[in-house]
Amino acid sequence: MFRTTLGTTLLAGVFLVAGLAGVGASWAAWPRTSTTSPLMALFALTWGCAYIITGVLTWRRSRFAAPAFVAAIGLLLFPARFIVPGGQLLVPSFVVLTLVAFLGHRYLRRTSEAALQRVRLLS
Repeated sequence: MFRTTLGTTLLAGVFLVAGLAGVGASWAAWPRTSTTSPLMALFALTWGCAYIITGVLTWRRSRFAAPAFVAAIGLLLFPARFIVPGGQLLVPSFVVLTLVAFLGHRYLRRTSEAALQRVRLLS
């Protein structure tokens, strides 16, 4: 079939590791008493699942990998808002995350289109 590039392999591996870290963080953040809220644990689980899905889609060179990456990066804005309640850190983190999402989206879209063209040439 077609070979995966080193960049795609590394990116998929990083996404899978980040997803497993999110699932582990959700287990660690799960409330042990009935007086605490499981909101952060559920958020970490959602974040971990989003990155695992992004990693699998990246490995498969799916056309849905780029939008899944943008969604997974966008989930990082929720906890960034709570780091500094005054909001001084939200704008720079939003700018950095937007730049990373834009560059990642372009890279993933380009690799999935190249893989699709190779498949069309082979058939």
